[in-house]
Amino acid sequence: MPQSWSGIKKRLETDLLCPALSGRVKYFVTKYRKAHDESGRMTILVDDQEIIQGDIFRYYRGQREVEQRIKAERHVSRRVWNGKVFLNDEANTEAEECVDAIRLEEGLFDVWQFTDAIECYLNQNIRVSLNSENPLIRLLAILDRRVGKRTLIDACDRLEEQPEWLRYFYELRLKAEHIVY
Repeated sequence: MPQSWSGIKKRLETDLLCPALSGRVKYFVTKYRKAHDESGRMTILVDDQEIIQGDIFRYYRGQREVEQRIKAERHVSRRVWNGKVFLNDEANTEAEECVDAIRLEEGLFDVWQFTDAIECYLNQNIRVSLNSENPLIRLLAILDRRVGKRTLIDACDRLEEQPEWLRYFYELRLKAEHIVY
C-alpha cells in the first residue's frame, strides 16, 4: 500500500465509515519490523471491544491439515526431480488459494490478506466491493457510507450466506441504520 497506515486508517474510520457508526469502529494494524515476511497483527474494535483479529499465528494454526486435505481431495500431481518429490506448481498454487479461501470463510486470516483487501476495496467501485468473493472486502464495504438504505435492505436477503463472523458486521450496520432484518 503506497499510502501510510495512518492515512488509510483515517480514510476508513472518518471519510468512508457510515455516520451511524462514526467513532464506534476502529481499525488497527501492526507489522513486526524485524520480521522479513511482513507478519503482524490486525484487529477491528467496535465500541472498544475486539471483534475480529488476524495474525500469522492464528492463520497457520491448523492450516497444514486443511492444505493436506485439499491436496489429497484434488489428487495434486507430483513430480520427482533428483530423488525429491515436488508438487505440480500450478496445482499447488490452486490448492493454496483454495486453502486461503477456506480459512478466510472461517474468519482466519493474516495481516497481508487484510491489507490486500483494503487496497482492493479502496481501488474499486463500492458495488463491486459489496459483491466481492473476499469476505474482508465485503466487511469494509458494508460499513461504507456510500452504501444506502435500499442497498442495505437488499443485503438482508444475503445475510444468511455470509460467514458467521461477517454477519456480525452486517447486523451492526443494519441496527445502526435502524433497519429491521
